[in-house]
Amino acid sequence: MLLGGVRNLLDISVRTFGDSVRSFSSSTTLAEKYWRLPNINAATAWPNYKDEYVHRRHRISNYRHTWGVQKTTKMKVVDNSALGRQAEAIGRPPKVIHVYAEKHQRRRHGAMGKLGDRVLTAVCGQMKKGIIVGMKQKQLHGIPRMDTNNIVFIEENGNPTGNRITAPLPNHIRPILSQASDPKKADYTKLFSIATTWV
Repeated sequence: MLLGGVRNLLDISVRTFGDSVRSFSSSTTLAEKYWRLPNINAATAWPNYKDEYVHRRHRISNYRHTWGVQKTTKMKVVDNSALGRQAEAIGRPPKVIHVYAEKHQRRRHGAMGKLGDRVLTAVCGQMKKGIIVGMKQKQLHGIPRMDTNNIVFIEENGNPTGNRITAPLPNHIRPILSQASDPKKADYTKLFSIATTWV
């Protein structure tokens, strides 16, 4: 008896409620794009995303593509150097301990390295310099974004430690390394000759 009354009540509510529920619409307007209950305007219907109200001083210099590699960032060696293969074999990737860049260098976390910047890493109990050739951070249009933070080990004179690079290199670093090279100090353009793929 009780179950029958509940069932009848549900049937009546479903009939009256089903007639008022709006189905999916093929319209392109926001008000008609998603189903919603009647008597509810489009502003409160799903998706109810609202603008984020942030003060200008917190938004003026907050750009995702300016974030980069900083201290304690773990890198992945993409050349075939012996030190890089040893670090990968034991599962201890190189960790950045210094960034040779001017971006955010006066902040507490130190400078941020972008594509083509030099970094000093600690790997297998040694300190080794390298060049950033790939980053996970968001980039500007036309600059590829990698799955890992890639690095290529170099010597003090700028020559690459390995003789082959296994990951694709972005074309964006060509003018950066050419400008930073000095034949009397360090020539970073020799890295171009061992690269196999450019993107």
